[in-house]
Amino acid sequence: MRIVQICVIFVSSKNGYMNVEFEKEYLAELYEKGKTDDKKHRFQPQIVNGYLKCVKALLNASRMEDLYQYRSLNYEKLKGDKKGLSSLRINDQYRLEFKEITNAGNQTIIEVCSLIDITNHYK
Repeated sequence: MRIVQICVIFVSSKNGYMNVEFEKEYLAELYEKGKTDDKKHRFQPQIVNGYLKCVKALLNASRMEDLYQYRSLNYEKLKGDKKGLSSLRINDQYRLEFKEITNAGNQTIIEVCSLIDITNHYK
C-alpha cells in the first residue's frame, strides 16, 4: 500500500490545521483532478463534489472536534468491525472513511487524517 501525501499543512504554534494523507491513489486523483483514471472508482459528479466538500472540511479543521459544526457531514467514530476509523457522510449513500492520528511533540499537537476509502454506507 503506497501512501500518497498530497496536502501537508504545517502546524503553527497558535493555530494548527489538519494534515491529510491519501492512502489510495484514486482518492488523491479525485482530489487533484475531480476524476480517476481507474474504471473501478468512477463516481457521479455529485459524489465527487461531496468528497471534495469533506476533504475541504478536514483541511479547514484545526482539530477533530471542529468537524461537529458541519452537521450535514455527520462526523462519527465507527464501531464494530470498523472500530478505530471515523467517517464523514458524502451523501446519504456514501461515506468517507479515515483514520485519526494525533502526534504530540514539544507541546504542539499535530492531527493527521489518513483517508482510507469511499464506501457504500449500506453494504
